[in-house]
Amino acid sequence: MRIKYSCVVDKGERFQMQGWIWLNSLITFGHIDPANIYVHCVTGTAAEFMRRCLAAGVNVELIEAYGDKTYCNKIAQMSGAGLCDSDAVVLMDCDTILLRNFEGTVDLGYISAKAVDMPNPDMYVIDSLFALAGLKKSDAVPDVKVECDDRFTYGANFNGGVYIIPAEHYGAIGDGWKKWSRWLLDCGKPIYDAGMQAHIDQVSFCMAVHENDIPVKHIGRRYNYPTPYDFGGGEQFPYVLHYHKDADRTNFIEVEYPLRGNIKKAVETANGLIGYLFEKNK
Repeated sequence: MRIKYSCVVDKGERFQMQGWIWLNSLITFGHIDPANIYVHCVTGTAAEFMRRCLAAGVNVELIEAYGDKTYCNKIAQMSGAGLCDSDAVVLMDCDTILLRNFEGTVDLGYISAKAVDMPNPDMYVIDSLFALAGLKKSDAVPDVKVECDDRFTYGANFNGGVYIIPAEHYGAIGDGWKKWSRWLLDCGKPIYDAGMQAHIDQVSFCMAVHENDIPVKHIGRRYNYPTPYDFGGGEQFPYVLHYHKDADRTNFIEVEYPLRGNIKKAVETANGLIGYLFEKNK
């Protein structure tokens, strides 16, 4: 099974630093062949960063900023020709770190991802958007409990840190994601009224899934562990850390709760790689 990995790196030193950590985590901890790693750089990304990526053996493709030119930029990577000839594509945010290879767990029968951490937008907002769009909720995609409290959201309202998309569904998702993101940007008044326009990328992905009745698997937080949240002890060692803004202050992952168990080990492992990369590139 051939799986390709992709992320979008935006202009700005912060995003380029994150992208550099991301690709090195795939190579170092995931033992991913660099030929299967794609860094999609928004026009204006520093040429020196792109040269470093190419020197690491990964693929670099330029993309134009898309949609809101911020959160929706990730949708532009779906047009990359290099991702199509694979059994599955893993789309990841650049503020993620792969700690263990999970390819042996990938189920090609489903699009797999983790439910959103919190019910953003609320169910009533998504209900309003589906009604306004004339879009029927798919019977194949039931509601799911969000990751960090007891409320529910639409099935396929995924956190966008990690999407696993089998080749069978890649075309339908690529087309539908663009279609519904454009519709939300132009016509999605309920999401603007709720102040949730930053979630247009994830809601449009959800709409594409429901429109096409694509089966989904809601995988656990081990595949996309949000470091801002304290889940207590007993967690499995995560495949992926999603650190959001937890590395913004010092470039190392720092959280506001006592680390313990496997999450402590995971953060220490990630910070070890970050420290090595910074020291190496002084």
